[in-house]
Amino acid sequence: MRKAALTILAFITAMAVCGQTRSGMNAPGGTTADESARPAELPLPSIPQTLTAPEDRAAYLTAHFWDAMDFADTTLTADRTFMEQNFANFVSVFPALTPQALKAAVSTLMTRASASTAAYRTLTDIAEKYLYDPNSPMLNEEHYIAFLEETAGSPLLSEAERSKQAFNLRCALKNRQGTVAADFSYTDRQGRHRTLHTTEAETLMLIFYDPDCEHCTEMMDKMKGDTALHDAVTSGSVKVLAIYSDGDRPLWDKTKGGLPAEWTVGFDTSGIQEHGTYILRAMPTVYILDAGKTVIAKDFPAERF
Repeated sequence: MRKAALTILAFITAMAVCGQTRSGMNAPGGTTADESARPAELPLPSIPQTLTAPEDRAAYLTAHFWDAMDFADTTLTADRTFMEQNFANFVSVFPALTPQALKAAVSTLMTRASASTAAYRTLTDIAEKYLYDPNSPMLNEEHYIAFLEETAGSPLLSEAERSKQAFNLRCALKNRQGTVAADFSYTDRQGRHRTLHTTEAETLMLIFYDPDCEHCTEMMDKMKGDTALHDAVTSGSVKVLAIYSDGDRPLWDKTKGGLPAEWTVGFDTSGIQEHGTYILRAMPTVYILDAGKTVIAKDFPAERF
């Protein structure tokens, strides 16, 4: 999938005057043994040479990505591997889209998929798996919101399915990128009562963590050992605020000293999880905030460290 994604991104950004396409893209035959072993992929549409700006090429590609797909063909729509491969290829282009083009691309796809209730439900499920599962390398709530806005009220889904989509949408919209992060109170390691909004920082890395979680500990250790992060914190350009919100004060007291001295480490005193102030579906969950506490990045992958 990664190779296919890179191929597509290269395809969009290539200069139109070159008129180059992927080898064998429009021909059903001529595949190598290696290619035939891979899941079938839809042919990419030919982008007009008049479109030279990467964002315009990306918009055209996503608008016409599914043109060769017959959603009434149950043989194709029931092939989960085929559907997932092409969905992954499709969303790999999303980073190059404007918000308007992304919304239009998703709307076009789901409208076409509505020709088959089974296909519509399959794509709804795949979108959640690829864009909302905390373990997915393609996790992106902004991209997933575009699908949720299409599916939350769809008559093609059952009442229970629509309810789930509406719930996921409410969760995804909380502390959304570009909005001001919700305030909360905490006690720091020195026993001072503080709040998020009064924690001054040029750039704030807000980490929700659980010291009793093995994966969380592993990721936090990587962060502690990251030289670039350490240098940024030492220089004052970045502040790290690590918050434990599970309510076990003895556990926090026992482990708080294990985090770097230059970090601000806090124990939640406002009931973040109880009140759903933040939706913490995995630990650690990382937010990047600017000086005004506007969310720059949400669910920033801790694996980068």
